[in-house]
Amino acid sequence: MFKKVNWKRLTVLLSFVFAMLIVLSACNSSNSTSSNDSNKEDNNEEEEQVTLRLFSNLPDRTAGQGLAEQTVIDNYMKENSNVKIEVEALAEEPFKNKLKAYMSSNEAIDVTMVHGGAELATLVQADYVKEVLPEEYEGEEYNFLPGVYKSFTFNDKLYGLPRNSDYEVIYYNKKLFEDNGIQVPTTFDELLEAVKAFRNNNIMPMSINGKDLWSFGGLYQFIVQRYSGDHNLILDAVSKDIKFTDDENFLKAAEYMVKLRDAGIFQDGFMTADYGSSQNLFTQGRAAMWFMGSWEAGMATNESLSEEFRNNLSVAKLPIAEEGKAQINDLLAWNGGGYALVKNSEHPEEAKKFFDYLFQANQWAKVAWETGAAVPAQKYELSGNETEIQQELTDILVNASSTAGAFALDHGTPKFKDDAQNVFGKFFSSDMSAKDLVKELQTAADNQ
Repeated sequence: MFKKVNWKRLTVLLSFVFAMLIVLSACNSSNSTSSNDSNKEDNNEEEEQVTLRLFSNLPDRTAGQGLAEQTVIDNYMKENSNVKIEVEALAEEPFKNKLKAYMSSNEAIDVTMVHGGAELATLVQADYVKEVLPEEYEGEEYNFLPGVYKSFTFNDKLYGLPRNSDYEVIYYNKKLFEDNGIQVPTTFDELLEAVKAFRNNNIMPMSINGKDLWSFGGLYQFIVQRYSGDHNLILDAVSKDIKFTDDENFLKAAEYMVKLRDAGIFQDGFMTADYGSSQNLFTQGRAAMWFMGSWEAGMATNESLSEEFRNNLSVAKLPIAEEGKAQINDLLAWNGGGYALVKNSEHPEEAKKFFDYLFQANQWAKVAWETGAAVPAQKYELSGNETEIQQELTDILVNASSTAGAFALDHGTPKFKDDAQNVFGKFFSSDMSAKDLVKELQTAADNQ
């Protein structure tokens, strides 16, 4: 038989249990709320919004290297939603001038484009950029080519990383050569003949950015090598191990430069032409050649340029001197442009993360190559979709019998660079003799 239920006691017991459940539920709710609040605080800390400043010399963000740079930036911001990267991008010479101003005022930007050699040395001396450790960039994650740190190393310390393998070539318009029955030159005599032939047909033979001056220095360096067969000769003169005035190859190169100048190799008004205007002259089909570097590979894929131009764009090696000691495959190659971390960054840890990401082999190197923007300073794989220009530039680099490793104007002090550039400017805008050119270059070396 069942016992009689004491409903009064059961009611009290159930009331107690129910009350306890309410208390436990409240505690759990309180703990859950506390936990959620804590998670929210953690997430807020993790997702703290950070704005980085990148200073660049690539103002066109729709094509070429500017597009490649922006693509990597966009990739990073997609993967790091709390980071915004603001880009300030100016054309080459305004960029250089403003970077000097930023250095003087110790402006707190985070990552800046830098030119290796003399210009980076100025930033290092001013304690504006940070040292980076080369061992952090070893291995397949970065895949840097051997010897590419040379222009970024001072007193055995590394102050940035290179983005490209830079080397000088002659871009030329196949149609202009074919229509005028002119042979693409492979020797100095043939180059002079081509210059005269184009001039006779009222076509500008070669475009150059004379206002910027540095291209003159590259041309002279290459011509010296074509006579001497020695890339180190001019570098030794800049370092004051030898004298410009003591080696006949410096004078021979200067004498050939006089012939080119007097034959009218460059466009009319070339001393007032900056980088952009010299390129426009060539891409508009008004100049047959453009003396420039591998970093302009992106012209072949730049749809803002005419299809006719892109279809007729090709690359030639600098001709050789008939009586010189160089081989046609000797190449004026170096690693000039790159990026550095700024010491006064307001977000040093986040800036370093972006800097490292930028140089991962699957970022800048991959994007720059696959978009046809440039030849990177890191190992890259052929995709099978390369443009003709990319294939030609790759062949030139792969088949190089020797390379310079440094740009002579950047091999000395900033003062030497300024003085030497001014010497070349005076030479090309006057009737300065070959002997006087060599003599004044020696003075610039002595006074650095």
